[in-house]
Amino acid sequence: MIDYATLTPLVKKAVGIAHSSFPSHHDKGDTEQQIWVWVMENRGTVAALLQSGDLKAERALVSLLVKAANTHLRIEDAAVYSYNQEDAFYYSANLIKSILEVVFRHEDWQSFASALDAQPKAKIDPSEGGNNLASYADVSSALTHLSDDQYNAIVWQYKYGRSIAAVGQEMGISKSAARNLLDGAVSAIQKALGQRDLGELRNPLETASRPGTAASVAALENQYGE
Repeated sequence: MIDYATLTPLVKKAVGIAHSSFPSHHDKGDTEQQIWVWVMENRGTVAALLQSGDLKAERALVSLLVKAANTHLRIEDAAVYSYNQEDAFYYSANLIKSILEVVFRHEDWQSFASALDAQPKAKIDPSEGGNNLASYADVSSALTHLSDDQYNAIVWQYKYGRSIAAVGQEMGISKSAARNLLDGAVSAIQKALGQRDLGELRNPLETASRPGTAASVAALENQYGE
């Protein structure tokens, strides 16, 4: 059973932490509501962490609540400012997948890199072209951030050309679990390679204060209620 008296201030704390990284027009009430939805969907985990009663468990719970809040805010921010969430990352998921094929199926690409005069260069956007070898090296280096299972799944698919179902068979898991594992691996590589400040993706002409969802609904109710 969930102790709401203990949980409520933690939810509000998570909302404050998440909102500190987004424009002020985002409605905190909407974010709090989405966190409560997450709590209901994960009540077993939430109840277990609350029952632990120690500081470590509380920090873990707040971290999960902040993650849920950030997920909501990223979706809302992208919708408000008309950008794709993929645009926030320096490397798109599709670009990473295409590079993984090169890294694993043409491992001799590294011999070309050793023949170059390795001088430091300014970071460039890989989606706009540039040094392919640098992109291969970036993705190859990011593989170290994967868990053993994620790395093995990537090797089975991109080095040995296994289908998702075959990856599952090799690892003793279902096709659905293998797909989730591969998607999680690509996502981990994407995050390891960094992302832009969301402010770069927002139209400067549209960053003035905007009403959040709750405020917009209230305005419509007032407008049509007259």
